[in-house]
Amino acid sequence: MASVKNKGWQATATVTTAAGLILATVYTAQYGFDLWPCELCLLQRVPYWLVVVFGVLALTPAVDSRSRRVILFHLVGLFLLDAGFALYHSGVESHWWEGPTACTGGSARGISVNDLLGALGKPGHPNCDEPAFLWHGISMAGFNIFAALALTGASLTAALRKAWWTA
Repeated sequence: MASVKNKGWQATATVTTAAGLILATVYTAQYGFDLWPCELCLLQRVPYWLVVVFGVLALTPAVDSRSRRVILFHLVGLFLLDAGFALYHSGVESHWWEGPTACTGGSARGISVNDLLGALGKPGHPNCDEPAFLWHGISMAGFNIFAALALTGASLTAALRKAWWTA
């Protein structure tokens, strides 16, 4: 069984690994299953990348236990930020509120036939208000709300356990 001394390191490693697995999942969906992300999907990846970078740095031997705990508190903030992005995106998909105009289709006014013909050879951009995938009525943004909140709770719980962080 792990000593209490290593629990802070293990908690940091766990949430960092979970963030990496979430990124692996979305890249598999994108490149393996042709579920191309919209702008809001891409925005939701940024906090996870930051968690992976800061989490890996926090796991190095050069970082002491106290500093690792401070980093874990910052990871809590990144997970909360991502949950907010996911909630916003889920609301756009459900048409509870408007999304960014560059991402939600919009009107076809001012588009000529030549513009349409020119666009035929270019890859399309997914709209933020149309989920690429639904499972039992929940989109990937909806699942991300749960994932980000679960990782927020796990990170916060670990960061608040003082006995895990004593050197």
